[in-house]
Amino acid sequence: MGYELVRIGKDGEPKRVHEIEDPNYFRLNTDMIGRARILALWGAGVLLNADMLNYTTVYAGLMASNPSIEEVDAVHKLSEDVMTEWIKPFTTNNPKKVAYDDCRDFAGNLEIALTYIRDSPVKPEYDTELLWVFTDFLRSCKFGVWVE
Repeated sequence: MGYELVRIGKDGEPKRVHEIEDPNYFRLNTDMIGRARILALWGAGVLLNADMLNYTTVYAGLMASNPSIEEVDAVHKLSEDVMTEWIKPFTTNNPKKVAYDDCRDFAGNLEIALTYIRDSPVKPEYDTELLWVFTDFLRSCKFGVWVE
């Protein structure tokens, strides 16, 4: 399970994807998109440091127990009080077009969080490189993305 994103063209339609490495295509598994959402909300100041500490603690404990997909999804579930307009399109993989403004806001706030992490002496137990690439992809989608 995951989220597949395809760059939208000038004509408002998803671009053709010829292979998995196609520059018009990006895929994140449900765990990684969930982490990206949490980090972006932290970068935006919607989630506080205490929220991130709680999330990190719960997530680390869950990963130590070989969790099911449902359990991992539950850790990444967002409550209505933190649901921003720009994050909503990325909370389900039901097929939809996502506007460039939402992609830009998601990428910008995720980059803020990734910069906090990069500049911190405390490093997470996961690699952030894919998330940096994800921010670049979102920013490059000037007409938005198709998500499913």
